[in-house]
Amino acid sequence: MKCYTTTMKSRVIIVGIIEKDGKILLGKKPENIGPYPNTWHLPGGGINLDEESLEEALKREIKEEARIEVKNIESVGFDEDYEPNKHGEMTHYLFIDFKAICISKQLNPGDDMNYLQWVEKSKIKNLNLNKPTRKVLKKLKII
Repeated sequence: MKCYTTTMKSRVIIVGIIEKDGKILLGKKPENIGPYPNTWHLPGGGINLDEESLEEALKREIKEEARIEVKNIESVGFDEDYEPNKHGEMTHYLFIDFKAICISKQLNPGDDMNYLQWVEKSKIKNLNLNKPTRKVLKKLKII
């Protein structure tokens, strides 16, 4: 177990494993932007714990990052990691993971993703995935 000072930041992150036509949605942030710079990510982001449910947070984040709607939302678990945030401050991340199906036709990067792509499951293992993405996709036997 890792021990850090009590001044460490923490963030609760909602993560979407979004599927459409047998492909998984992955994205990249602008180059050299953290956390997990220069890697492929599952879409997601911070939860407003005082204002929304986990499902509402997932729908909002997916809409902000990909401009799509989702349905058939299913919880698949949680994980944690320690990684410097975009300001270089060590942060404890708690990831809450959900699967969902895309019901939109158009995909359009927004918010903090500058590139999005539907990726064949068989090709995902060849990408430079961030650690949390790799872990949840292995857990779900997608890679």
